[in-house]
Amino acid sequence: MKIAVLGCGTAGVVSVCHWLHYGLKTEVDCIYDKNIKILGIGESTNVHLPNDLFLGSGFSMFENSNELDATVKYGVKYTGWNDKDFYSHIIPPHYGIHFNNFKLKEVIFPKLKNKKFKEIVGHIDSVETKDNLVYIKVNNEIYFYDYVIDCRGTPTDFKDYVVSDVLPLNHALVHTINKPGDWNYTKHIATKNGWMFGIPLQTRQNYGYMFNDKITSVEEAMQDLNYIFNTELNLKDFKFKAYHAKVFLKNRVLKNGNRAVFFEPLEALSGVMYDQINRFMWDHIYNNHSEEWLNEQCVTISKQCENFIAFIYNESSSFQTPFWKATREKTKKHLTNQTWTENLEFIRAQLKQNNLHTVGKTFICFPFVPLLWREYFKHFNIDYEH
Repeated sequence: MKIAVLGCGTAGVVSVCHWLHYGLKTEVDCIYDKNIKILGIGESTNVHLPNDLFLGSGFSMFENSNELDATVKYGVKYTGWNDKDFYSHIIPPHYGIHFNNFKLKEVIFPKLKNKKFKEIVGHIDSVETKDNLVYIKVNNEIYFYDYVIDCRGTPTDFKDYVVSDVLPLNHALVHTINKPGDWNYTKHIATKNGWMFGIPLQTRQNYGYMFNDKITSVEEAMQDLNYIFNTELNLKDFKFKAYHAKVFLKNRVLKNGNRAVFFEPLEALSGVMYDQINRFMWDHIYNNHSEEWLNEQCVTISKQCENFIAFIYNESSSFQTPFWKATREKTKKHLTNQTWTENLEFIRAQLKQNNLHTVGKTFICFPFVPLLWREYFKHFNIDYEH
């Protein structure tokens, strides 16, 4: 079997590694245009990315971390989200990583030289499916594949996507400090206008101040950043939407990465999604699950991630500012939906039975196992036993 992965950002590289390991006798090509730059903002992961990198390429945090400027991540520290700070832990012996994603392709692809892997560099002219094969035209040459994983980044047209009207953020100012980060978790720091992530790398620290520019102007956000850091700012400016595809798989082409779904970087949930989408595709190919089944599963876990983020916003932050008042009002209303109600019922039932590591056959408590949900319930003083 031959699979093409389109794009060489984080989702593209991870998909290459995933299919080289899990695909049965599968050849994998990565097709990308070197003139298209990756976004370069997501540098914190959950457990899935380092696992896929290790299985697919042999990359080891204990031997190769310097190559990606990487540090180990043992969880997330929430500061200012409630009356006390709290940690969301990654269950040992697992771990996530913080890494320089601009280096990912250059570090990983040379490790694949003894695999059934090939790079094809050029402009992708067309992608067409005919007679159970996908034909890709690159620089006027035709290549054909059994399946394609499309990781070519954020769509330019959202007519085939569901854009969230609940999740509040749409703008990020990313500030870099050129000195090593000396902590082993991702910082999630609540601010009056939203929240800020803090990511430690071996040679630098990245902070992303995220806000809603319909509520807070860029000038107001920069004033708050100046107050927080009291130094000259080294900023990159990003605008974004929260969205997911209406249809993930069609005509043997699977959307993944930002082509499929994007949520704000809370808990690195987008990376969790990318891994699960590839797993659903494996079930489609090797367990004969239907295209309709895959699309239904992907939409469901997208909604569950949206519910989780809404839950965190609804329960958190003592700020009484326009951003937080508007956000709590929206999320409170949103969390009356049936999917969330069913999730809570399932999680509570599993906790009563001490089933701490199940996600259910329909991934009903995605994105976390009940053990981790229990930690959130405890912190927010939510009764999970009745």
